[in-house]
Amino acid sequence: MIENLSLWGLTPSRLRTDILLPGSPERCVERMAVEDDSGRVWMLEQLRPGQFDRRESIGRSLAALEAAGLPIPAYRPGPDGRFVVEKDESHWQVSPFVPGDPLPQPEFVDAAERGESLGAFVADLRHAGAAVHEFNTAPPFILEDYVNELMGAMAPRRPDVHEAFLPVLGALVPLFEAWSDLPVALCQGDFHPLNVIWRDCDVAAVIDWEFTGLRPALFDVANCFGCVGIEDPAALVRGLAPALLSTLRDRGSLDAENFGLLPELVLALRFAWMSEWLRKQDEEMAKLEVQYMRLLTNSIDSLLPAWATLLDK
Repeated sequence: MIENLSLWGLTPSRLRTDILLPGSPERCVERMAVEDDSGRVWMLEQLRPGQFDRRESIGRSLAALEAAGLPIPAYRPGPDGRFVVEKDESHWQVSPFVPGDPLPQPEFVDAAERGESLGAFVADLRHAGAAVHEFNTAPPFILEDYVNELMGAMAPRRPDVHEAFLPVLGALVPLFEAWSDLPVALCQGDFHPLNVIWRDCDVAAVIDWEFTGLRPALFDVANCFGCVGIEDPAALVRGLAPALLSTLRDRGSLDAENFGLLPELVLALRFAWMSEWLRKQDEEMAKLEVQYMRLLTNSIDSLLPAWATLLDK
């Protein structure tokens, strides 16, 4: 299928099976690394049925963000200007492959430099995203509805997990009550260190934009912090995390309303990760997630003052 690279006027040379593509392979039917005759490597994706419209919107958005200077391997438009190209009743997209350095786990949580680079990206995205209007008319994402739906699905299938999460729901009431009034911004939607291509401690590219859209302005930060904390809960107040917050503050992108509910948002977004562990039947991670979310619940009242103290230093 590498010949489909020619749909973008590129001459395919060889399939690069030696390259491990970063990000999730579950976002499409199939994806592959293909080298063209100039030696440049591309990621070629075959889309699932029904992905066309959203992937086209994502393609237009990423092109605008890339033009604004953000480090994004944006999809390339085809001859007709569309970012999804059709051939033989299948839909395809192509984006440049960006090489990077391995992310050291769990050591990355202590690297303040990584937090500064991530914070700069989030601030730049908030600024450039204000000019992107692809998702302005999309139905709003209501996190409470997602959590309630997941809890309803867990009740008959995993009553043990459902019962363990009942105390968590009470801690999320302030977030759910304020949700519709929180300032929003264009967010990547699945922002965490493994969806970043790293060059040393700098962000070389941010990938996997499948869940991008308008969200509370610190949505990406909360998801990132949740992934930091599951590596080491104490890392939420050292290294990467406070450096990210300090960078946002210095860039004028740490609005008070979102910051005041950041601990609750970190906790609430872990429901999506729990859903993933249950779907994959990863019992070890599901057990760890329950413990982590209960710990976050018990830390709700202490996290915000700790972050505020670190920001005042």
